[in-house]
Amino acid sequence: MTRHIGWAILGLALAGGLFWLRSRPDPPQTDLARSAPREALAFIETDSLPSALRRIEQLAFWKAITPAIGMPGQFDDVLTGARLIAWLDIGPAEAKLLARARWGVAITGVTVEASSQASPRPEPNAAGKAAPEAAPPDGVTLDLKPQLALLASTGLSAEQNAAIARERLPLAARKLFGQPPQSSEQRLATGFVLRLRHPEQPETSLWAASENDLLFLANDEAALQACLDTAHGRRAALADLPAFGRARQAVGWEAALLFAFVNPRGLDAALRLGPLNSGRNDAVWLDGQEQSLTAALVTGLSDGLGYSLSVEGGQVADRYYLALHPQIVAALRPHFPPALDAAATQRFLAVKPSELTVVSLARPLAALDRLQAALAARSNVAVAFLSREAVAGLRERYGIGARDPLDDWLGEQWLWISPEAAASGQGVIGARVRDRARLLPLLDRYLRADGSSLVNPSPTHLGVPLVVSTRRDGRAACFLDDWLFLGDQVALERFLTRQLSAAAALPKLPLPPPDAFLCRYRQPQEDLQSATLALIALTRAGAASPARLEEAAVRQAIAAQAAASGHAALRDDGCFGEMRSPIGNLAYLASLINAL
Repeated sequence: MTRHIGWAILGLALAGGLFWLRSRPDPPQTDLARSAPREALAFIETDSLPSALRRIEQLAFWKAITPAIGMPGQFDDVLTGARLIAWLDIGPAEAKLLARARWGVAITGVTVEASSQASPRPEPNAAGKAAPEAAPPDGVTLDLKPQLALLASTGLSAEQNAAIARERLPLAARKLFGQPPQSSEQRLATGFVLRLRHPEQPETSLWAASENDLLFLANDEAALQACLDTAHGRRAALADLPAFGRARQAVGWEAALLFAFVNPRGLDAALRLGPLNSGRNDAVWLDGQEQSLTAALVTGLSDGLGYSLSVEGGQVADRYYLALHPQIVAALRPHFPPALDAAATQRFLAVKPSELTVVSLARPLAALDRLQAALAARSNVAVAFLSREAVAGLRERYGIGARDPLDDWLGEQWLWISPEAAASGQGVIGARVRDRARLLPLLDRYLRADGSSLVNPSPTHLGVPLVVSTRRDGRAACFLDDWLFLGDQVALERFLTRQLSAAAALPKLPLPPPDAFLCRYRQPQEDLQSATLALIALTRAGAASPARLEEAAVRQAIAAQAAASGHAALRDDGCFGEMRSPIGNLAYLASLINAL
């Protein structure tokens, strides 16, 4: 009897201890944005690894695909162990860091280096003669190097952070450098700074620093110093930027798995270095300093872009908020009325495109003029002139004269249909037409631009007249009922074939809210397939080969997922967008895993 009482007391003591550990208040969370400099191009923050994985486990796709691929039970054991470490606050310092740390990334700059790449000499064949050259001619490669710092709120002491950095960072540096790094360390009042330098390339280094419970890792000394100065209050913090705070609130960052903010300089860098860059180097002078035209335009438009990723109702919710100046919102609001035609949207969903976007856009030429005028009012003479020239160039590209009343001939509904990733051709633009007869001369001018002529590869395509231009871009046009569609010949023929065939329509999708001026639908099958292969590789659930996608259980799990749908709406201080899908932007993480 005494023995039973002893076991009962021990059980009650353990239960009480666990209840105390579980019910005690969590330590205050460090706001990582207070260690990111105010001028950072971009900032990203995410929850602890166990918390993030716990949310991902709630996805309908996860619940369907993990039994289909036969995910090993050891993966769940690792997650359970991490949760116990975080819950009970036990285990070695490294385990605590992985179980509890919250993470952030501050990108303070981007450098572009041009390097010449010589073509390899052809190897001689068995006869001693040089094989025919198959390599491209010598060229120039642009290497983009972000200057960034990784921030971790570990909940550990500065000494524990330092010990982890001293032990683990040299291993990472050796793997990156291909040889042992040269190490040097500097003590600080509340932490340390560690530098690991490439022995043959001194400019290549990895940096680590610890300040109280914060651990910093960086690939650039200036990025690390900027974050340290910010953490000590010697530089203004991103958290104190009003636009940053508004973006956080707009996308619901407190409940998000991931939050990101891009300031106007970061948007400028993305536009100039991304696919929209035309290779031009237009520059203007503002406040005595030279900057790109895109930077001036972006600054005149926006205070920054906020983004969050959450898991809600078994789906990923991606939210976007583009802060717009009040003058810009006032110029755009009359031209983006919340008047989406749901019937038209559902009709073109039968095409099963990779992506379908429907926009309510009234009088687009007047919208361009008003937007340009609002930009000019916020900019200097150079920006005003160049933005006006850009609008004129856009009109010229589509053959629109200064006196053409195109706005009177077009309706307010517009479509953009993008092709599948594996398909050739471009996307298709569709616009509802009010007056076809008056639009025809302008359409003829567009198709005959630069002295091109018109050809009819066939009188009709599935009964629809299709006109193709001989211009180098292969532009083509057709009418379908009261809609005009523009694209190249391949894209339009594919569109008509699918639109007019007897293919089964997609399930009915949720309609956008009443205040939306844009709705978007896309099929996420390719993203889900990529995520499936990444999950197989990550959990070692067999060979991550494309053949696994042909397994009946895997195909069924992917096919059962809903299509992605989203919308955008204008607010008084910006534009808000939301997209709900089975995997959302987690697909980019899957692509990264597949590339490793």
